[in-house]
Amino acid sequence: MYIAIDGGGTKTEYLLLDKNFQVTDRYLGGCLNHDFLGKGWEDVQRLLRDSLDALLGRNSLTISDIQDVAGGISGLDTSEDQKHMDACFSRIGFSRFLAMNDGYLPIWAENPAGWGVSLNCGTGMCCAAIDELGNKIKLAGMDEWSGDAGGGNWIVMHMYRKVYEDLILKNSRTPLVEAYMERLSLSGKEDFINSWAALKSVDDPESRELHQKIIQLFFALFQRYNPETEVLANRMVKCAAYTIDAAVRNLQFSHEKIPVYFSGSILTKAAPEEYLSLLRKSLGCICQGKLDVKMCDRRPVEGAVQMLRMRKNIE
Repeated sequence: MYIAIDGGGTKTEYLLLDKNFQVTDRYLGGCLNHDFLGKGWEDVQRLLRDSLDALLGRNSLTISDIQDVAGGISGLDTSEDQKHMDACFSRIGFSRFLAMNDGYLPIWAENPAGWGVSLNCGTGMCCAAIDELGNKIKLAGMDEWSGDAGGGNWIVMHMYRKVYEDLILKNSRTPLVEAYMERLSLSGKEDFINSWAALKSVDDPESRELHQKIIQLFFALFQRYNPETEVLANRMVKCAAYTIDAAVRNLQFSHEKIPVYFSGSILTKAAPEEYLSLLRKSLGCICQGKLDVKMCDRRPVEGAVQMLRMRKNIE
C-alpha cells in the first residue's frame, strides 16, 4: 500500500493507494504548514500522525503496511524545513518517504515526465520549476520576506490595509470602503477594527468564510475597474511574471516552449478570466513568449501519486 499527500496551508488531502496505485480511500485533514501552526513542526507531526492514524485505522492498516509515501507540503521552503519534515515522517515510523514543497505537485500531476513550471496561488503564493534534467528550484513562499503577492492571505491583508488607510487614517468612505463594509456587514470603524481578530486566524470556519468573502469582493471590484483593486492586481501579476522568469533562467530547459501550470484555489477557482488574461499578458511580455500557459486540470495530490509510480519504476 502507498500514501499520497497534498499538504496545504488550509487543508490536506491524503490518498490511500493499492499496489497498482488505485485509490482505495481518501481522507481530508487540516493545515500542515508549520508557519501557520502555533507550535510549528510539533503541530505538523501531531496533525500528520492523527490524520494518518484515522486513514489507516479505518482500513485496518498500520504504518508498517505502507511501502512508500510521497507528499507535497506547504511551507517546506528551506533545507532546515526539509530536515524537520523528514524527521516528522521518520518519527511517525515510515522507513521510505519523499517530501517536497507542494508547489512541485502540479508539475507531476499535469506532466508525467515531471518537468515544467507551477505557479501556485492558494493560501499563499509560490513558484516551483523542474527542468528536463530533474534540476529543481522553488521561489517565493516566504510572504512579505520574498515580496509575495497573489495568495489568498495576501489579498485579504492588502484589502484590509487599504480600507484601514481610507477609513481610519483618512476618514474617507471610498467606493472600496463602502463595498467592503457592506460585504462583511460592518457598521462602523469599531466593527472594522474588531474584525481583524477573526481575519488573522487561518484555521477556523469563521475566518475562512470571511477570507472567501473578501477575495470574492476583490475580484468583483477588479472586474468593475475599481482603481484600487487594479493596483493590487498589477502587483500580483508583476510578482508572478518576474518570479517565473527567474525560475526559468536558473534552470536548463531545452524545449522551445516551457509549460507553466496555474494551480491553487485563487487561480483555478476565484480569479475571473479578466484577471487570468492580465496575468498571461504579463508573462508574455516579461518572459518573451517562451511559455505555454495551462490551467491545471488535475488535483495536486495526483502529482504525489505520479511520484510514487516513478519511484516504483526505478527500483
